[in-house]
Amino acid sequence: MSERENLFRPIHKGIRAMIYELGRRLQSTDFTDSGEATAIAQQLQHELNSAASNCILCLLHAHSKHEEADIFDPLRPFDSEIVEVMLAEHAEVISGILGVTKTCQELLAQTGSERRIEIGDRLNLETNDLFAFYLKHMNNEEATIVPVMWEHFTDEQLRAMRTQFHRSIPPRRLEEWMRWTFPALNSQELLLWLRSFKLDAPPDRYAEMERLAGEVVAPHRWETVRGRVG
Repeated sequence: MSERENLFRPIHKGIRAMIYELGRRLQSTDFTDSGEATAIAQQLQHELNSAASNCILCLLHAHSKHEEADIFDPLRPFDSEIVEVMLAEHAEVISGILGVTKTCQELLAQTGSERRIEIGDRLNLETNDLFAFYLKHMNNEEATIVPVMWEHFTDEQLRAMRTQFHRSIPPRRLEEWMRWTFPALNSQELLLWLRSFKLDAPPDRYAEMERLAGEVVAPHRWETVRGRVG
């Protein structure tokens, strides 16, 4: 594993963890049970009128917008073609998110179990299509954009971009991201993330992230990493 700054790997691992877990919950949902159906719909649907919502699809939507502003814009002068390809994929992601949200709203309006089962089956298919595309999209970003970034930006510049990325995210949302991301990283990746974040973040922000990692990372792994951060 390269020790160069990689702005995509940590957050993408967190997103994959979210997708895997939500997919597991969705496929095991009993749509004859109105409580289970309501719970999964509320976890999925994008609350379009709430910029601070941390529903899963809200996080995916927000991630795309932050990438476009904080990563794609600085990269455009060096490879506008690949940026346009990724923007087109983002547009498809947003379309999928809105489609799943519409189905969730339809599900929440149902009172009959047979109709909920029918909509639940459709929701599974639509969500699987969205997640399959998103997983492929993240692979595309890592395979195409990371090499361009390493060619044209120093690690110091990449850390500055990541710092801007973090500053543009409300603290509550950043914490939600990292609750998924920290446990998804291997020990070396977690060590590199914390060391890098410590270089640029205010001490109080770093202390918050260190506290959070201690809460969500397996204790034996956390003790090893914490001792090596310095």
